[in-house]
Amino acid sequence: MKLPDFLQDPELNRLRQQMGADKPGEFELFDPEKQLTWSEREGLMAGDLPVATHYLRVLKDKTLAYKNSRVWLHDGQDYHLAYCQRVQSLRHRETEVLAGTGVFSAAKDQGVCLECLSVLLYQGVDARRLRRAEFSEQIREHFSLEEFWQEYPFYPIT
Repeated sequence: MKLPDFLQDPELNRLRQQMGADKPGEFELFDPEKQLTWSEREGLMAGDLPVATHYLRVLKDKTLAYKNSRVWLHDGQDYHLAYCQRVQSLRHRETEVLAGTGVFSAAKDQGVCLECLSVLLYQGVDARRLRRAEFSEQIREHFSLEEFWQEYPFYPIT
């Protein structure tokens, strides 16, 4: 089946002229309700985009997403990568948290949420092993967000 050449159709060309379009253009679908805007992307890279928890999605792999990007959350205590108990309670309270995709800076008393890693079974981390304090500290010290990105790319999610 051969499609007609719509550029040569007199009725469509007349309609295009009435609309003020000199030549055919390109159309790119962008929905700001579902896709990140440029300023949101910048905020996520900086790690300081405030997001209401009811806008977060939980993906099939239990990671967290905002629009079309996987994100981490910072609630003042830890950096969360998955739908752990703490994130569940935050979502039920419908609060606002800081979200990001860029590298987060872990203070001495803050770091990646170990329960999140356990939920994801990330690199063999499970709840039983986390009970040993020395093992937990080793995980926090050796955790690499860059390696995490390799397994769970932040943007775009498919």
